[in-house]
Order: sequence, then structure tokens, then C-alpha cells
Amino acid sequence: MSPLVGEILVFQDGKHATARGAQLVCYDSSRPYKVVMPERFRMVALMMPRRLMGLTAKDTEMLTAKVWPGSHGLGALLSNLLVGLEQHAEHVDTGIDLLGGSMAGLTAALFAERLRAMAEESGTGRPTLMLSIQAFIRERLSDPDLCPSVVAQQHNVSLRYLQKIFHEHNASPARWIRDERLARCRSEMADPRFDHLSIAAIGERSGFYGASHFSRLFRDRYGLTPREFRKSRGTALAG
Repeated sequence: MSPLVGEILVFQDGKHATARGAQLVCYDSSRPYKVVMPERFRMVALMMPRRLMGLTAKDTEMLTAKVWPGSHGLGALLSNLLVGLEQHAEHVDTGIDLLGGSMAGLTAALFAERLRAMAEESGTGRPTLMLSIQAFIRERLSDPDLCPSVVAQQHNVSLRYLQKIFHEHNASPARWIRDERLARCRSEMADPRFDHLSIAAIGERSGFYGASHFSRLFRDRYGLTPREFRKSRGTALAG
């Protein structure tokens, strides 16, 4: 919601906020809430289903009854769009349907930005976040497009913050992804159940597309090329 005239008081999730002027405030209508207008007012309200925003009920608990500035950044874009719709909606006709997708995307981007900012400011839950990130990476090692920016986006944190929490573990996101891929390849080449797969196929299963690139990274990590590693395993078994 964005007040045009007067002020709006929102109460939800044990919090309350007062919005006025070029400000934005939200509530989740699926849970108990209270909205109070203590004086003459005019406002614009935008109602969107949580699933369209990619939000869970737990996510919205962090967003409700908080005032955000509508004077700069994404808040200003959304605030200006809401004001413009209030003033000119009757002249837009069928074009309003086309605007719906843009408003949903802009709102989702604003919510994601706020969640990311709150996570970075608080610094809480880092161990849990790190475990979630590591699990996410391991599940997608075969994806050649997996990279730090994708990981950061999927976890609603900035790339800089992602690098910060990996730095606390003496690592970097890119290096951790690479090392996990190499470790999986090494594990599969050491397992007789994967002997029917070529070295290139094993590399591709962990996101390495390009035999020479995979071989160089593997040698730098383990001191042997993939072919030498597999051969040494066979020699050891024969011995």
C-alpha cells in the first residue's frame, strides 16, 4: 500500500508501522492483521498472491508492518507506478492487463531486495544459510551454468555477501563449486560402478564440459590427470 493523502497504520506479526507520503507498507492478508486510517486519507493498494511473488509465509513475516521509502530505488519505481495508475487507470483500458506482469515483477524485485538487505544487516542464521547454499550447489553440480551469481540470486543475497560468508570458511564460492565438482569426479573414478563411463562423461556429470579443461583442473588439484588417476587405481587393485 502507498498513502496518497493522510497516513496508514499497519499492525501484524507483533509489529506496527506508520506510512505517509511517498512511503510503502505491506501486510499478508492470509494472517490476522489490522489497518487503521486515523484521518481522511486516499491510498493505492496492490494485492498479489504470495506464490506469484515467490514468497513463503515465513518470508512475509520479515516484510510485514515495515515502512520502505518510495523516494528512491525500486521503491520509487513502484510508488510512482501506483500513483500513475490511480490517476490514469480509467484511460488505460485493456492495457492494464499488460501492466500487471510488470507490476508483479517490480514488486517481487522490491521484496527480494528487502529480504536480502535484512539478511545482510542482521548476519544471523549464517551457518544455516551456508548449509543451504552447500546443499543447493551439490544438487546442481552437473549444471554448467551454476556459478556464484546464480547461487546468490537463488538465496536472496548479494554476490558480495555470498563471498563474505565463504571467506569466513577460508574459501570463495567459485573455488568451492570447482572443488566439489572435482571431488565428485574423483569419487566416481575411484568407484568401479562407474568404470563403464568415459572420463569425459564423468567430467560432464559434474559440470565440466571440455576434456582438456577438466584434465588440467584435476591435475592441479590432485597431482595426476584423470587418466593417470584411474590407471593408478587399477594398478593398485591388481597389486
